[in-house]
Amino acid sequence: MITDRTSRVREMDNTYIQQREQELEMAARKRRGLLRRLSVMAIFVVALASIASVSIYTQASSLDEKRQEQVELEEQLKQLQAEEARLRQDIENYNDLDYIAEIARRDYYLTKPGETLFKLPGSSTN
Repeated sequence: MITDRTSRVREMDNTYIQQREQELEMAARKRRGLLRRLSVMAIFVVALASIASVSIYTQASSLDEKRQEQVELEEQLKQLQAEEARLRQDIENYNDLDYIAEIARRDYYLTKPGETLFKLPGSSTN
């Protein structure tokens, strides 16, 4: 029975078969070329993405460092402004004769003529 069926099958034209094989081969070449182009583009995109992510990471860490430095410098500025205010007050005080007399009495135990200084035990005035 099998032999009868095979005898009924006709062989196709050789030119059509060759043409079809060429078309299939051309489609396979196009597919391989497309895969190559896509893989090269994917590698290029991955490389650019990695470079961009590294760049963004370094910029973010640099920005964090700069912010921390800014906070520290602002604290230092506040301290310096407070010291400046204290020094300006000292300048004003040292231009005042009453303040100078008070410092001289307190620190150097100086007295005015005819004045007597008594120091009590346990009292410290600084």
